[in-house]
Amino acid sequence: MRQFTLGLALLILAAYPDVTFGLGTFFFRDFGSFGYPLAFYHRASFWRGEWPLWNPLNNFGIPFLAQWNTMTLYPGSLFYLLFPLPWSLSVFCLLHQYLGGVGMFFLARRWTGNSWAAAWAGLIFSFNGLTLNCLMWPNNIAALGWMPWVFLGVETAWSRGKNWILLAGLMGAMQMLTGAPEFILLTWGMIAMVAAVHAVRSPKGNRHRLLLRLGFVILLVAALAAAQLLPFMDLLIHSQRHSGYASADWSLPIWGWANFLVPDFRCFYRFFNVPAQYSQYWTSSYYLGIGTVALAVFALIKPLDYRARMLGVVALMSLWLALGDAAWLFKWLRQGIPVLGFMRYPIKFVVCLAFVIPLLAAFGLTGWWGRSSPAPGKNRRLLWGIGAVLCGLIAVILWWDYRYPPSHGNPVRTQINGLSRAVLLGSMLAGVVWLGGSPKRPNLFWLRIGWLCLTFLDFLTHLPQQNPTIPNYALAPGIVQLSPVPRLGQSRVMMTPADALDMHGYATQDPFSDFICCRLGLFVNLNLVDGIPKVDGFYSLYLREADRIRVHLYAQPEISPALMPLCDFLGVSYITVPGKPFEWQPRTGFLPMLTIGQRPVFADDLTCLSAITQGGFDPRQTVFLPLEARSACTVTGTVPARIVSSRFTPHQIDAELFSPQTTLLVIAQAYYHCWKAYVDGIPTPIYRANHAFQALEIPAGHHRVRLAYEDKSFRWGALISALTAAICLAIYWRTKNRPAI
Repeated sequence: MRQFTLGLALLILAAYPDVTFGLGTFFFRDFGSFGYPLAFYHRASFWRGEWPLWNPLNNFGIPFLAQWNTMTLYPGSLFYLLFPLPWSLSVFCLLHQYLGGVGMFFLARRWTGNSWAAAWAGLIFSFNGLTLNCLMWPNNIAALGWMPWVFLGVETAWSRGKNWILLAGLMGAMQMLTGAPEFILLTWGMIAMVAAVHAVRSPKGNRHRLLLRLGFVILLVAALAAAQLLPFMDLLIHSQRHSGYASADWSLPIWGWANFLVPDFRCFYRFFNVPAQYSQYWTSSYYLGIGTVALAVFALIKPLDYRARMLGVVALMSLWLALGDAAWLFKWLRQGIPVLGFMRYPIKFVVCLAFVIPLLAAFGLTGWWGRSSPAPGKNRRLLWGIGAVLCGLIAVILWWDYRYPPSHGNPVRTQINGLSRAVLLGSMLAGVVWLGGSPKRPNLFWLRIGWLCLTFLDFLTHLPQQNPTIPNYALAPGIVQLSPVPRLGQSRVMMTPADALDMHGYATQDPFSDFICCRLGLFVNLNLVDGIPKVDGFYSLYLREADRIRVHLYAQPEISPALMPLCDFLGVSYITVPGKPFEWQPRTGFLPMLTIGQRPVFADDLTCLSAITQGGFDPRQTVFLPLEARSACTVTGTVPARIVSSRFTPHQIDAELFSPQTTLLVIAQAYYHCWKAYVDGIPTPIYRANHAFQALEIPAGHHRVRLAYEDKSFRWGALISALTAAICLAIYWRTKNRPAI
């Protein structure tokens, strides 16, 4: 075990020395524009001494902690909260890559009883193409790192009980708090299948005990993670997602199976020599190793354990589901299981493959290296036959690519890629046969280490670098220089729809220059690094009504004149120069975040949305309120009121107002029920104004107004989590110190 844990650490260090020693940082795709800005905002909130419940800098304001993938409550986030960014976030990802490999080692050793096979499974899980791709998502790599530990903990809990139930609950809660819903759902879906098989094979009494313990673990996980789950469910109810939200976009292509043998097949290289498939852009690779595939097939043909057959079923099901609607199964399940309707991109089912194939390969290797005598000739012929079939398939793939080359492909590169996989396959199978069952062979330990290094070489060379790096200072704050700088409560910036679209496809040959252009354009969520409010942003969940406003703003390539009053209301003080998404030009006529004295107009949602997006809207004179507010609102016309002073923080707005008569205060911030208003300390209802924003009634005279973000679901969840943790600690301490009888 010690040799494997040390060796895996050295291999990760060898793969990313610049990241480990702080000479460079990840930046590609979602790491730079999504994961890092969220970590930066989280860290800034941490050092201000506040929970980041609300993010006022994107999408007119949006819940932050409730997003779940922000990892606000994940204990592992303390690493990048305490240590300097961006080094700490990059190393955070590598540490979870290491965590996953070690967890897979323990799980595979438990299932196969063979340390060498377990070491191989851990290596495969750490360095397969999907895991390397997940390094650009801090929350996904964290969830992936905990996946084998959750399996190991839950399986041990239902078989041994006692304190293992508490440990399994803790492991499950850790993965739950990483905030990768699809990864967590797939983890527990596979656990349910394994539990069902165990229950069927167990005697009746053991079956009831197994199910009872599993149920208790699930309840424990939910209770420990309640502080995160309750706000998330609350936001999900009010978000743009619904049971029919999922689509078949970014499915595994029909020919995608070929990439398990020739990873370069049908890939294009547009951004910094990082591969991508034409039909899906979620992962740059899901390659599991050519030797892995061979030994996994061997394990299915000659199963040593019923779990190998079970893993094979999971592998085939996940491969089928990854094809999306083209293979019908995903479509049928989405209709029968509504929760799957919230999940995007069927390609994500390859996560299951990345988990079960290393275990299958470990079972296959156990059939050789676990023997004390040479492998029988029949099995040797079977293994070489599998190798011959795979080489034949590689030949067919290469012929097809040569005969029908893609428009943007490189046939020579694909040929080299395929031939090198065939050579590696032959070398690995020869090593398996030669080293298996030969305990008296001299230097067997180092020979097997060399064989494992072939797997590392396979992953290291299967495609060009999936995670390019740039110098750390490219992510430092202060790169964007605007004068005056838009600040919270004053104004926002907005990238024009055409420039936003161009920026998504913008690429230079130099990664550093490309990322600096993204920084200058405040691309996606990079505005968080510079603390500049922005109209849009990229998140998994958006508030439903606010998202409709965002969609209308970006529906056409150019901002139409009819939308200019809406832009004024939103406080847009800068827009990008057409055709230059990294240059900003000022706007005039924009309004501050707080305005007062407008005349209310009562309308249904459709009428209101049409009125504010199709012209004729004057946010200085008019505010639209929902029809249900008509009976409560007493304001009838415009009032010459004024705002004496105002102060804005992420979770609170304070203002002093004067009005000669009852009027309305309008806040250009997204409406969400967690915001509460107080006028001179008296609770006051907040109306949903202009379809997606806030307004409240102010009596005549001089008043102090306070709006505060009060998330009751977080408070109740935190109470449940804290009580559960305290009870678990008490139980553990009592059982630990119980005298032996």
